[in-house]
Amino acid sequence: MTTRLTILAAALAAALPAAALAQQPQPQPTQQARQPSPAEIAAFQRDVQTAAQYPLPADFLPRMTATLRAIQAAGINPPNAQNLSLAQTIDQTAAVPGLPQVLSAHGFSARDFVLGISAFGITESLIRQPPPAGAHAPTPNPANVALLRAHQQEADALLQAMN
Repeated sequence: MTTRLTILAAALAAALPAAALAQQPQPQPTQQARQPSPAEIAAFQRDVQTAAQYPLPADFLPRMTATLRAIQAAGINPPNAQNLSLAQTIDQTAAVPGLPQVLSAHGFSARDFVLGISAFGITESLIRQPPPAGAHAPTPNPANVALLRAHQQEADALLQAMN
C-alpha cells in the first residue's frame, strides 16, 4: 500500500505546476500528518486515474506552454492544490482573479487546464521513470504517451515553463 501511495502521490505532484507550489506559503508541520482514510485513498486514486486518462489535444504542448508563460507574465498565482480533490482544484482554479480570462484566451477552461496539466505531468513522469513491476500506478492515456514521445522538445519546453 505504501509503494502505491508513494507512486500516486509522486505522479500527481509532478502534474502540478512547480511555480504554483513555490509561490504559495507552505505551512510547517507541527505534528505528524494524519494518515488518509481508505475512502480518501480511493478518491485520490480515482482522481489520479481520471487525470491520467484525460485526452490531450494535438496542440496541447505549445498551447499550455504559452498559457503558463501568460499566467506568469500576468503575475497570477494559481491555487495551491495540495490535499485538494480534482474537483476542488478545478473550482479553486476557476476562482483565481484573472486566471479564467487568461485560460480562455488560450482555449482552456479551468477544467481543461487542471486536467490537461495533470495528464501531462502524470504521463511525463511515468515515461521518464516507469513504475516498478507490480506497482499500482495510474495507466496513462496511450494517445498522450504517443503525443509526448513524438514531441519531446515541446514536452521539455512545457516542463521548463512549469518550473
